[in-house]
Amino acid sequence: MKKYVLVVAAVLLALACQQKPTKISVQEPVISEGVTAEKLLKEKAVILDARPAFEFNLAHVPGAINVRWEDFSQNSPRSRGLLQGDLFSLARRLALVGIDPDTKVVVLGKGAQGGGEEGRVAWTLKVLGVKDVYTLVHTSYREMNTTKEAPLVQNKPYWKPQENESLVMNIKDFKKIIAQPGAVVLDVRSAQEFALRNLSQEKKVQASVYNVEWKEFFDGKGLPLAKSEGLLRDKGISKEATILVLSNHGVRSAAVTYALQFLGYKKVSNVAGGYEQWK
Repeated sequence: MKKYVLVVAAVLLALACQQKPTKISVQEPVISEGVTAEKLLKEKAVILDARPAFEFNLAHVPGAINVRWEDFSQNSPRSRGLLQGDLFSLARRLALVGIDPDTKVVVLGKGAQGGGEEGRVAWTLKVLGVKDVYTLVHTSYREMNTTKEAPLVQNKPYWKPQENESLVMNIKDFKKIIAQPGAVVLDVRSAQEFALRNLSQEKKVQASVYNVEWKEFFDGKGLPLAKSEGLLRDKGISKEATILVLSNHGVRSAAVTYALQFLGYKKVSNVAGGYEQWK
């Protein structure tokens, strides 16, 4: 009997050590109802901080890990908005800081005072297949967090990402789609940038082009803002529409793509290279 118990224990231990399945792409969007900063504070989540290293070193939440959106992107100035080609390498780096597809992750940033960096990091994680990702403003989270000790980071087994391709639009396909009527281009740059140059000024573009600044999609604490659905609804943009989100380098547009997917929009993609790729 004792020998039998030992065998069963060994089998259970082996199963626990096995790597999780790699089919991890999200089929349905995460719905935001009931999610608050206060509730996220109580969750045992991995905390990433997407602010510049200087600001992170001045003050940060205990246990937070400083990352830059550029850490996951190509280095060339002409393609800086594109993700690195080796997604498995990105997943390995995430595993070393305790993130796998089933890990709850909170990404902190500067909110409206920044450039959408935390949203870009959140979008990157969603592309790689991480299921539960949330954005918050660093100051809001830090004010609520009274923890003095940093939690220990526990590495996760290496995992193979399955790219959620629906969240990414390459420039070649983008040009084909907007040459036909039906699609919606959501330009999330400022009104001043939009006035200087936008795709509605291009003769070959047949898609509908709208401008809503990226800040309108997040509340004061950095969570996706449900009221932004009304802004799109007023423009005739439904949750079933094909929405292609555009900014200069694919950072602010990544943040909005993340927010809309979070709010339940089913066909929303980030034009990762942005206007730089268009040019």
